[in-house]
Amino acid sequence: MKIYCIGVDKASLAAEEVRRSDVRFAFFSAVGTWTNEREPCEVCGWHWQKKVPPLLVQWEPSSDVIGDFSWDGPYGYSFVVKEPVAAALAAMGFECQFFPVEYVKPERAARTVPFPYSGPKLLWGQCTQEVGLDMEASGVEQSSSCEVCGDSRYTFRFEGIVIRREMWGRQKMFRIGTNGRSAATFVTEEGRRLLEDKGFSNLPFLAAGEILE
Repeated sequence: MKIYCIGVDKASLAAEEVRRSDVRFAFFSAVGTWTNEREPCEVCGWHWQKKVPPLLVQWEPSSDVIGDFSWDGPYGYSFVVKEPVAAALAAMGFECQFFPVEYVKPERAARTVPFPYSGPKLLWGQCTQEVGLDMEASGVEQSSSCEVCGDSRYTFRFEGIVIRREMWGRQKMFRIGTNGRSAATFVTEEGRRLLEDKGFSNLPFLAAGEILE
């Protein structure tokens, strides 16, 4: 069974330089809110900073057209969705939670979504499920490990992923455990079919690997 990474289609974007004026849908930068659970590790520098609701969004010079999905930068993985999209995902059983979004004034005037924001209500989507991958088959290695704080880091993967059937709990949507805090989100063939049937805009799929039969 194939799996797909949802987000901006990096394969097509890599084929040529992307000019921001050519972007069809608006994208944003996530500028907060951040919290620290504890002080950074004095040995390796690892920190426990993470984003918490509300997600602070600053629309970037790109477009003034908001898709059903909006992404954190032209290559980002964090996403916000229009309220009806969030309701549809919940109804279809996608493993995702939704949180409030607030807006920050852009730093410079350009073609972008107007501020103050008065468009459709948007919600920050976070996939709640993690799945392990076959590290050897996926080419994933441990890149660092700290004996003091216990932090371990691994090769990041958004394609070339191999998941063994017994490691998958039949989720339609999931993140990869060894990708750490990355918001990179994946869907199965069934998940892709359900999303495509809804015709959501600004939702490309990138072939990411497979779940072994």
